[in-house]
Amino acid sequence: MMSRTDVSIPCGTLVLEGVLEIPEGVHNAVPAAVVCHPHPLYGGNMHNNVVRALKKAFSDRGIASLRFNFRGTGRSWGTHGEGNDEVDDVLAALDFLEQASGIDSKRLLMAGYSFGCWVGLKAAARDQRPHWLIGISPPVNMYDFEFLTQEKRPKLLIAGDRDFVCSQENFHELTNRIPEPKRVVVLPRTDHFHGGGEENLMREVNSFLEAHPPAD
Repeated sequence: MMSRTDVSIPCGTLVLEGVLEIPEGVHNAVPAAVVCHPHPLYGGNMHNNVVRALKKAFSDRGIASLRFNFRGTGRSWGTHGEGNDEVDDVLAALDFLEQASGIDSKRLLMAGYSFGCWVGLKAAARDQRPHWLIGISPPVNMYDFEFLTQEKRPKLLIAGDRDFVCSQENFHELTNRIPEPKRVVVLPRTDHFHGGGEENLMREVNSFLEAHPPAD
């Protein structure tokens, strides 16, 4: 069982809306993940199906999660920042999670989907606190992911074979240049939105976490 709390995350002069979920009945500090949602200008928010699948995969393994709305989304203050200001949102979420009661600040993960994959992993490239990185449907056709080619932390990257913003050619060109340790997964018959494929995502996340367990 998970304890769910609506939280307010300070971010400079802004306040971001978030939800923190922590395993109940656990007396030791637990690992925790920041989960970043898809593009807010196209309807993305922290209630997205892939975001929920990620937090469910984490909860199944006793990992806490903090999902939040980027600036200008839902009840979060501010306006959309083209993915640049949103990096500050992610760093603020990391600050909040690191200081939260019951969280092991030495075992933090970063996870993101689509736009949230780009922003979340870009923030992690500037901040070494997350020790595990998970990116779902990186929009490599739209954004620069060159920063991942120097990334040596354990990484999981998942894309569908029918993704219109993550072509197989560009996805493999990038992932071939990313150093180990890494797990690269192409899901068959899957588009960018993963509708009906949430269990497949959860299974791949679980396999990655079994190979690189934050519980250690």
